Amino acid sequence: MVGQKVSGMRGLALALLAVLLGVVPGTFAAKATDEGQILKVALAIPRSQEIEIEVKKYNEKLAALTNNSVKVRIYWGGAAGDDLDVLRKMKTGQMDATAISLELCSQFARQALVMASPALFTNYKQLDAVRAALTPSFDEEAYQNGMKVMGWGDVGRLRLMSKQPVSTLADFRKMRPWLYPQSEMLKDFYKQVNATGVPLGLIEVYGALQTNMIDVVWISSLMGAALQWHTGTHYISEQGLGFISGAFIIRRGAWDALPQNVKDSMLKMASEMREKNQLEARKADERAYKKLIERGHKPVKIDKLPEWQKIGETVREHMVGRIYTRELLNKAESIAKQYAD
Repeated sequence: MVGQKVSGMRGLALALLAVLLGVVPGTFAAKATDEGQILKVALAIPRSQEIEIEVKKYNEKLAALTNNSVKVRIYWGGAAGDDLDVLRKMKTGQMDATAISLELCSQFARQALVMASPALFTNYKQLDAVRAALTPSFDEEAYQNGMKVMGWGDVGRLRLMSKQPVSTLADFRKMRPWLYPQSEMLKDFYKQVNATGVPLGLIEVYGALQTNMIDVVWISSLMGAALQWHTGTHYISEQGLGFISGAFIIRRGAWDALPQNVKDSMLKMASEMREKNQLEARKADERAYKKLIERGHKPVKIDKLPEWQKIGETVREHMVGRIYTRELLNKAESIAKQYAD
């Protein structure tokens, strides 16, 4: 069993803060509102001492850039509710910002889910190129629908973490896999492989693994360690089956209320940090994978990988017209092909 130290790695803390928190990187105790605007940020990852050290550093930089006019209060470990709860609270002004999955991004930028298309990406160059080409239009759509996207990013390679080894699709069918209720793609995948998923919200997964309600999850090594899902699993796939992507968003009302100089400073900070921090997140994901192996997880080679990819391609096609347009998918596929391995 992997120890709790995995989730305390400095690289993990830095990467999660840099990529997921992006440009709102800190935590302050509540203070009087006349001391500046307080942004309420909800995060699924639990608080840790190492993360606290990192957020303090980012907070100092944010304070310097904004003349202490913006402060951030973070609700850690799902304290503000599940991801859907947080999004609802943002729409009503109870929360201001969060790191969010592509599935939920689709509620205000519908076609952003093309970035999660199965079997579309096999390397980071493809992911970066498609993201650079497509996300500007997603940003505009999101803003019109009430959300300011501060940055798109990824937190590692999608892997299977499980209680028993999963090498083939036949192995997968025997398992009780987690089903993220908001994922139309995952529902279609389970339908194609004749598997029965267990629908659970993000903050319910940890407990479900501990009680054996589920025995396999889709997650990156980095996020699996951060969310402590590694404590309920024993095996992890060697090959990546895609990438975990998402965005950091701020409620439009909260963003528009910021002074222009503060907005400029925050956007400048995001621009300066983005490339470096994304690279660090990817390195941290690889380190997290190695640490999981060192501390007890057994690597499992995915057998007959083309079969998995073929089903992914089928699901991708099924999403045309339901989630994204044919034109958008063709554009994504064309760009990805240019950077194929």
